[in-house]
Amino acid sequence: MSDRIIGSNNKPLKIQFITDVHYYSRKLGTQGSAYDKMESKSQMVIKDSPFVIKRGFDMLCEDTSTDIVVIAGDTTHEGELESHEEFIEMLRGLKERGKRVYVITATHDYQDDGIAYACRGDERVEVPAVGDRHDLWEMYYDFGPSEAIATHKESMSYVVQLAPGYRLFALNDDTNYKPEGERGSGFSDDCMNWILEQLEDAKKNDQFVIAMTHHPMISPSPFYNIIGGGNMQRNYERTREIFADAGLSCMLTGHTHVHDISVVTTKKGNKFYDVACGAFIGCPPAMRNVTFDPANAKIDVQTVYVDNVPEIDTNGKSFPEYMKGFFFGMIKEVLWAMGNDIDRLAEMTPAFSVSGETVKKYAWIIKPVGKFLNRLTFKKIWRLCKKESGLKKADIADIADNKVVDFILELIQNLYCGDSPYTPDTREYKLTCGILNVVDSFLDTIHFSVGKILKGATSVRSLFEPLLYNSGYCDEKATLPLYPIYDEENPAPASAFEEKKQEDTVKKSKKGGLVLLVVILLVILLLAIVVGLVALVVWAVIAIIHAISGTAMLGLLFS
Repeated sequence: MSDRIIGSNNKPLKIQFITDVHYYSRKLGTQGSAYDKMESKSQMVIKDSPFVIKRGFDMLCEDTSTDIVVIAGDTTHEGELESHEEFIEMLRGLKERGKRVYVITATHDYQDDGIAYACRGDERVEVPAVGDRHDLWEMYYDFGPSEAIATHKESMSYVVQLAPGYRLFALNDDTNYKPEGERGSGFSDDCMNWILEQLEDAKKNDQFVIAMTHHPMISPSPFYNIIGGGNMQRNYERTREIFADAGLSCMLTGHTHVHDISVVTTKKGNKFYDVACGAFIGCPPAMRNVTFDPANAKIDVQTVYVDNVPEIDTNGKSFPEYMKGFFFGMIKEVLWAMGNDIDRLAEMTPAFSVSGETVKKYAWIIKPVGKFLNRLTFKKIWRLCKKESGLKKADIADIADNKVVDFILELIQNLYCGDSPYTPDTREYKLTCGILNVVDSFLDTIHFSVGKILKGATSVRSLFEPLLYNSGYCDEKATLPLYPIYDEENPAPASAFEEKKQEDTVKKSKKGGLVLLVVILLVILLLAIVVGLVALVVWAVIAIIHAISGTAMLGLLFS
């Protein structure tokens, strides 16, 4: 294998990438308690989706540096026929304005029973939806499949010659992998063989591959494995390894509504980039400009946000800031519900890819944690990790009374919007990692490994630290280096496996034994309380029995 990058003779090619537009026809109802309940579970402006998409499409057309638009699935809210019909007309308008449009569909674009719902006042009423996912192939045929040079009809995947030296792999992973009839995302063996054949053909013809699919192939954060691991593409670790080693170095993805750029290195030293884009009508309301430049060994990624939408009253804020407020308010209610209303929490968490069943299953731990978080301040955190954080009381004076729950709100927002700003020299970073080091010290003391129950985690700190500080590629704007394909004949240099290291600004904790002692004492105290309560109940029962027995004896004596 040559050490030459595939397609290195090509001129740069720019595309516009959007995903998860979730178009909702306003004819389906936008007022009343039924709609309000639906919107309360969403981090998207559902009823205003036509206005946001219209403004976004106008912005796409204002950029005349490219005529290529790719859309990575979830074109409609819940697969309603009316929503599809209206959105397809918008796509036709986009084409009439000079854009070439390439679409794949996904989970939200059909319903197995062919039934979706409209909101009529206080009620949800049935309306027609796309029932057979394969019907979507014909519905969106003019937006990609009609130009295909190769197709895999069962998965509804296709390959298009975008430009000289560039091929688009539109890979539909939705309900394409069904072990024992199970529904899920991923690629069947037959589909994988087809993809690999197409990759080999592209390689032989010196074609650089641009690829999109719906479900992510790299988790946007270790923390995401807790809240949304089930939304990852099935077998994603194995699949991305195969893809990267076969010459597919970058995948454009959606589904999570998380704005993220991540990279992994295969065992052979090949890089695989997952460039995820936030929901078009969510937070952030984003689109990507991606320029592929193999001649200069790079991919440039830029983010553009949907700006002011005339039809939406944002109270003087820009539309992205308005959406942050919309999203922030929802997260705040979620954190309140953790400690106060588990049923309400279960209703809301599906918007974050967490099932209501999961919430109710773990309610026994969620509720006390929620109550604790809502009372916690930075001062209380600092008292527990003075030594670990290295901070003095004066260092945190101005944030001492700040509620930790508000900080958590910001971190969750940062997970979805990308680029967490708390560098290792900030107080917030030191306090958070300091207390997490205490927790990890306790777990080490009891010989408990987080990795046993949470895939990919090495410690509690490793789960939450990326929410504070992004040590990888900037999620908003990045230049991703390209490399030749490494294999046995062309092995990767040692530098391909080197990981970026940074000095730790937080000390390790030795409080594990002390925490364990406190826990033991609390358990003993709890047991003592329980035993005392049991003894009290037993005494009361005996006393009642004696009283009843005494009354019965008196009755016999005087009968």
